[in-house]
Amino acid sequence: MHSQRLLTAAVLGPVVFSILWWGGEAGFGILLAAGSAVCLYEYYSMGFARYPVAQALGILSGMLPVLSVLLEPRPWTVVPGLFVALFFSALFFVVTFDKWGNALSMWSTFLLGAGYIGFCASHLGLIRALPLGRQWVIFLFIVIFSGDAGAYYVGRSLGRRKLCPKVSKGKTTAGAWGGLLASAVAAFCGWFLLLRPYPPISLMALALVLGTVGQVGDLAESVVKRGLGFKDSGKLLPGHGGVFDRVDAVLMAAPVLFWALELGVIRVY
Repeated sequence: MHSQRLLTAAVLGPVVFSILWWGGEAGFGILLAAGSAVCLYEYYSMGFARYPVAQALGILSGMLPVLSVLLEPRPWTVVPGLFVALFFSALFFVVTFDKWGNALSMWSTFLLGAGYIGFCASHLGLIRALPLGRQWVIFLFIVIFSGDAGAYYVGRSLGRRKLCPKVSKGKTTAGAWGGLLASAVAAFCGWFLLLRPYPPISLMALALVLGTVGQVGDLAESVVKRGLGFKDSGKLLPGHGGVFDRVDAVLMAAPVLFWALELGVIRVY
């Protein structure tokens, strides 16, 4: 299991980094659209396993804010995409009301996919459109993935007290602190390699916020999986589970990074 995890990261990591750094806007757009679609497919396959029409509509709904941002990377473009998803999902559950044991619960499950995955993923497109957007996207990835690795290894070595055992049996408080430390160290490396105009202490503080939000995202996805009766969102990534399993923390942290930059919370020297 551990060897599979390392091998998958060793193969996939350089590929994703190469696309982010050298792929240009087109490469990034394809990566974002494809990754979002796979995450949405995994989510709606768990939530609506016996309802292919609902799965298809859910994937389309979640892709609307992502595609809107790729076509016009402005914050306001997310809103129409989300409203269209809300409207057509409402229409769908009105028409099919009698088919569900609890239509409100299923509608809520449906909208969560578009909200969590579609809304959050669209912010990666917004970040990419900012000045130094390519660097900021890579910064987000290295901060979150370093935090994941730090939490995993510190938790395995030193973890005793469970962080949230009813949601995730494997996560520990020591792992959570180790993950935040790893995120801060990664932020310093990101400053040195990518973002020298910014104060390193500000980026490290930002990384602690992003790491904390990312850990909440990781636990939130665990709530989704436990609630729907699944251990992993998929099997596409050996040792990691599904794509949604791998990027849940990135998705939750992306809006925080975008608005921190958009509102000028993080400034150059």
